[in-house]
Amino acid sequence: MTFLDDDNPNYSKTDGELMQRALDEAAAALNITDETDPEHGMLARFIRAAFIIGNRNSEAMAKFAVNAVLNRRRRRPKIQPEA
Repeated sequence: MTFLDDDNPNYSKTDGELMQRALDEAAAALNITDETDPEHGMLARFIRAAFIIGNRNSEAMAKFAVNAVLNRRRRRPKIQPEA
């Protein structure tokens, strides 16, 4: 679990639970089940950013993170198959 580390001095347990709930919602929305998937880490970073700027609504943080990842996917260059 990304945000449920009891040894994290930066966030309270309640804050960690809030961010973890948002991360779980966002990952489910994008069907990301592997915590080692780079997009899972990206979701976590966007959720942390939303929290840092004052967002305390897990649904809003999840939507923000999902939209950010979808925008990155759209901007990703398409790989052309070799002829």
